[in-house]
Amino acid sequence: MATSVLDPRPERQEHLDGRLTVSLKTLARMLDAHRSSVRRWLRDAGIKPVVLGRGRNGAIRYLWGDVERWLQSLDHAD
Repeated sequence: MATSVLDPRPERQEHLDGRLTVSLKTLARMLDAHRSSVRRWLRDAGIKPVVLGRGRNGAIRYLWGDVERWLQSLDHAD
């Protein structure tokens, strides 16, 4: 198994049915970009957020496996 391009910070990781998730804030920090830019890039790539919880207190996360595949595809785009 290949090592990941970037690893989310351990304190920001959560698990959803055994799958690692990462927050938009963490992704923005990792990519050194604004959260709205990262959200747009993920939406354009077809990566949908996962909502943990309900209503206003629900946390929005992205599946790390999906994000990692997207990041690796960017490395091979050129």
